[in-house]
Amino acid sequence: MPKRLRTSWGDAPLSRKLTVAFVIAVILLFVFLWIFDLLFLDTVYESIKLRNLKECTELIKDNIANEDLEILIKHIAYHDSACVLVCDGEGNELYTQAVRTDCTIHNISAENRIAYFDKVKENDGLYKEEITVENFNDNYNQGDFEGDVPSEAAGGVKSVVFATVTEVNGSEVLILAEGVVTPQESTRVTWIAMLGIITGMLLILAALLAAAIARYVARPIAILTDAAKEISKGNADITISGDGYREINELKEGLQYAANEVAEVEHYRRELIANVSHDLRTPLTLIKGYAEMMRDIPDEAKPENLQVVIDEASRLTNLVNEMLDLSKLQESGGGLKLKRFDVVGMLDELVTRHGKLIEHLGYKLEYEHEESAVVYADETKLMQVVYNLINNAINYCGDDKTVTVREYTRHGNVRIEVTDRGEGIDVNILPHIWDRYYKSEKSHRRATVGTGLGLSIVKTVMDKHPGGVYGVVTSVGEGSTFYVELPKY
Repeated sequence: MPKRLRTSWGDAPLSRKLTVAFVIAVILLFVFLWIFDLLFLDTVYESIKLRNLKECTELIKDNIANEDLEILIKHIAYHDSACVLVCDGEGNELYTQAVRTDCTIHNISAENRIAYFDKVKENDGLYKEEITVENFNDNYNQGDFEGDVPSEAAGGVKSVVFATVTEVNGSEVLILAEGVVTPQESTRVTWIAMLGIITGMLLILAALLAAAIARYVARPIAILTDAAKEISKGNADITISGDGYREINELKEGLQYAANEVAEVEHYRRELIANVSHDLRTPLTLIKGYAEMMRDIPDEAKPENLQVVIDEASRLTNLVNEMLDLSKLQESGGGLKLKRFDVVGMLDELVTRHGKLIEHLGYKLEYEHEESAVVYADETKLMQVVYNLINNAINYCGDDKTVTVREYTRHGNVRIEVTDRGEGIDVNILPHIWDRYYKSEKSHRRATVGTGLGLSIVKTVMDKHPGGVYGVVTSVGEGSTFYVELPKY
């Protein structure tokens, strides 16, 4: 039976998640609006109409003595769908404006109007009265209209009357304003139709917005994810395309930088393997060749032949040791054992001992120095730095086979220089000579001493020292001067 695969929501593409999320959000929003409309439309409509009627009554009261009062009343009546009546103390009409024929205030007698004076005074100057009005008045004729006539069970609409009293020329005046506070059916139908249209439009807008976000957010993230997977597989030789908002661009630049670094490390790794293989193959070939010769020809087991085997074995040991040293130095835990010591004495001992080791090869070490110079550093590692600089100078010195070591104080720092009189360094490869595993193809030859990893060790050690400085001054055809500096204690 084939195995059934199940996919979870977490495995879905981000673009699909965004689209579904936006559509659900809009649907929930409009579900809330539809529920609000069905449950609270009457309440909200009534609240707004009551506030408008009250404001109309107060506005007329404030302008009761204005000569344009009649214009104001007409404006209020048609703008707020309110019937307005202003009468004197005997119930006689002074100003009137009706928008409905069945309103209460225009269909009561003068005596009933006078009763509102007492009601207003009993309610602190403003009286509100609610009245239920039938759906249709008595002159309704079914034959004049289309559609069904609502039954009596459908109920009527609610009308509210606001009344207040003020004075004009010493006489009391009654102001009445009446309006329907129940939404009309046409109002309800219009609102529902508009809500439906807006719902459809926003659903379409949500889908378009989700698609746009998917294009400018999800798609760049997907591209970066694919690029990260390629880098994790070792395929770092890639160019990350695409564009997005600022954070996506910054992430893209960071990932591209990482890809370039990985590609560069891979390039250096291949070069290291090639260089180390070259450096290992030569001594191993010599050791094997001399050993086979002395085995097959007993008379060739001479001290000078044995010395070749010993020298090549030492060369292999040095190569392995320096590779291990570089690896330890580049680890985060490769700390320093700092102490105060006289660098002049350390250099004197190093130059003397090293000069004797290379003297039989025809090389000469010169040493110039001050009387004393104290630094706060790791003596063993600083000695290793100078040792590697001397070996590097020996490998590339000129025909005179002379290397000069010089120590002096410069701007408060103790500076150690190692100078050769060789061919110098090409400006094109100069920025790379300190890089990990770097070795110029043009300069790749079997070292007289050392292993070819010296400058990487120099860089790593000096970077770890507080205030450590390293560099080179060189010119093609005029030799090179490598230097390191440490603060003078």
